[in-house]
Amino acid sequence: MVRRWLIYLVTVALCLVFYFAYLQWFAWLLLVGVLCLPLMGLLVSLPAMLTLQVSAHCELPVGLGEAEPINLRVDCKLPAPPVKCRISVSRTVTGEKWKLKPGKLLPTDHCGELVCRPIRVRVYDYLGLFVLPTQRKNALCVPILPKAKPIRHLPDIERILAQSWVPKPGGGYAENHELRLYRPGDSLNQIHWKMSAKTGKYIIREAMIPRNSRIILTMELKGTAQELDSKFGQLLWLGQYLLEKELRHEWCVLTGNGLRSFFVADEKSMMDALKQLLAEPPVGKDGAWPTLHAGWHYRIGGEQDEA
Repeated sequence: MVRRWLIYLVTVALCLVFYFAYLQWFAWLLLVGVLCLPLMGLLVSLPAMLTLQVSAHCELPVGLGEAEPINLRVDCKLPAPPVKCRISVSRTVTGEKWKLKPGKLLPTDHCGELVCRPIRVRVYDYLGLFVLPTQRKNALCVPILPKAKPIRHLPDIERILAQSWVPKPGGGYAENHELRLYRPGDSLNQIHWKMSAKTGKYIIREAMIPRNSRIILTMELKGTAQELDSKFGQLLWLGQYLLEKELRHEWCVLTGNGLRSFFVADEKSMMDALKQLLAEPPVGKDGAWPTLHAGWHYRIGGEQDEA
């Protein structure tokens, strides 16, 4: 801004020299126009300066270690005036903080949610001679997603025993069946005709599926940044592994806000749960686990796997 004022003052001085050397009406009009230019520029710029909104912006999603710059987005119904600011970046799970210029790369060396807030926002008029601060600014939450880390010594998931058998919803094909008497409302396609002919009664061949035991993955949100990368990587890998086997399960994670529980049924619910956990604060000293009952329970550790 100082440079622009110097340019303006030099322009005024040249107009004065031109006026005293020429002494004509055109020189006078030029001098008056240059003297009124800052005020006119400010009046024209004020509607845009008072109504614009600024926010941090980057392309989502962002993976661990990816080079992604953080930029400033200016929303204004009028032509946007010049804006300068810094962007404050903080990682929730570790408490680390940075101050970046727009266009600089985000710290994506560790996973966790980055909260990006514009700070020291200064809005200039169209000529760049006057400046106003603004409070119309929005933060951006950027989850840095972990990379799936295979678990070396995973207990055999096939040992999850079925506690009982239940009828398959909607009927259809299944490897196991149960024979019972016909009830009103049963499909005729389910009738076991040979058995019905022998007994003289309608016998239904009902498809049965196992009702699996409760599956729980637990994790404590604490440790160094490297340990948290490992924990989140194992959690993501194991969640994908269970979903591939069509096994719904629960995530129980102890955070600074207490125990967070998520039911994971598909890829979308898993990624939603992961993004929420990346925004949680770490566990304090008084964190305690409640009693959990499950048929299969896996505890995710830091550098070493813990079953």
